[in-house]
Amino acid sequence: MRSAGPDTGRWPVDDVVARLRAPGGYEAFAERVRQAGCCRRPVRLSGRVTTTGPTGQPVVLFDTATLPDRVLLKACGTRRETLCPPCAAVYRGDAFALVVAGLRGGKGIPDDITSHPAVLTTFTAPSFGPVHRRRSDGTCHPTGLRCPHGTALVCGRRHADSDPVVGQPLCPDCYDYEGAVLFNAGVSELWRRTTIYALRELGRLAGLSVRQAERTLRLSYVKVVEFQRRGSVHVHAVVRVDHRGDEDGSPPAVSGELLAGALLAAARRVSAPPPGPGSAARLRWGSQADVAVIGDSDDGRRRAAAYTAKYACKGSDADGVLDHRFRGGVPHHLELPAHLRALAETAWRLGDRPDLGHLRLHLWAHTCGHRGHFLTKSRRYSTTFGQLRTDRQRWRVEHGHAEGDQVSESPATGQWRFEGVGYRSTGDAWLAAGIAEAERLGRRAAWEDRRWASATSPEPGSSPVEVS
Repeated sequence: MRSAGPDTGRWPVDDVVARLRAPGGYEAFAERVRQAGCCRRPVRLSGRVTTTGPTGQPVVLFDTATLPDRVLLKACGTRRETLCPPCAAVYRGDAFALVVAGLRGGKGIPDDITSHPAVLTTFTAPSFGPVHRRRSDGTCHPTGLRCPHGTALVCGRRHADSDPVVGQPLCPDCYDYEGAVLFNAGVSELWRRTTIYALRELGRLAGLSVRQAERTLRLSYVKVVEFQRRGSVHVHAVVRVDHRGDEDGSPPAVSGELLAGALLAAARRVSAPPPGPGSAARLRWGSQADVAVIGDSDDGRRRAAAYTAKYACKGSDADGVLDHRFRGGVPHHLELPAHLRALAETAWRLGDRPDLGHLRLHLWAHTCGHRGHFLTKSRRYSTTFGQLRTDRQRWRVEHGHAEGDQVSESPATGQWRFEGVGYRSTGDAWLAAGIAEAERLGRRAAWEDRRWASATSPEPGSSPVEVS
């Protein structure tokens, strides 16, 4: 059965026909969608851009009255792939550019940064109770005891990676939900202390005192937080060691192996106080930790950056149910696994406690207590997201791809009014989805053509060969 559009009572096919018959037709609408990056839920704006003419009179550079529906479509810019895949792809590309610039240079970072030792780390959360899992041999929990609630902590199944039971507790009554939420809330402080411990340990391994290490070395990093299936976060980070005060200069006299050993030693020893006074247990990393030295090859650094950046678009759950904040508790109609619902409800309940008021857990119940950005970096690691967006916008303006940002010798002033979010009808959303898919296939075909041309083109100085 067909459904009506969001703003009208007509069938979607009627909206499509109306769009095709509108002034400019399909091509005008498709151009607006492409200008918005094929965003799934663009912001609709109305207004104009004006400047002062030679006689002092205002001159209109751009007016949305000339566009379809008299509105300008601007990309929502979200990082979450479950909300808008096209905008998330742009964010993921920016994240890759940010990470890789700190490994091989570019974006204002000198190319000789490649001589600085760097490692790729993964630190996990500790256990808050046995959960269904998929070990390296394919088993879950072949043996186990019986918990105080009478549940046998045993599972003889071999779960697939897509099995929804993976990450769910064997006994929900035994699971430490408060501990899991408080760990998520305090993981940023735990990471901060880890970098301090790691710097001191690196100095010790290099034969330096604590004061000498703090005066001569600096750990620059970019880290991404990823939610595990059990709802707890773990951290992926690229860590680079620099000379303090000359981060872009010559590399310090330490190796990547020393940096890796320092991080592993710090992860085993570091702890942080619990976010609230109600818990006596200190926060610590889980037993599983991985630190790998990033090689000197360009491909190795590129792969490390791609591995880190891909997690920047993930949310609290795979289906995007927890993509928005709650306003009055966890709604009953949300289709959440029982385990994730229990975590979110625990975070909301802890937000009512006066001793945890500074955590503001009501605002972070949808992330199971984790507060802050999913991707953060130290100040001197590389460029910023803001600079990347500015550079892209400048390029679009110079090449005539940005509506509403016209180039003028005189200062321009924009007057805008918010008209809504998303397309006006389901028919428009259908057309936009088709345009986005066509653009994606076009980029894929162009990439394959370039790859084929690169693979079949003869090297300089060699004789051409015939490819069948």
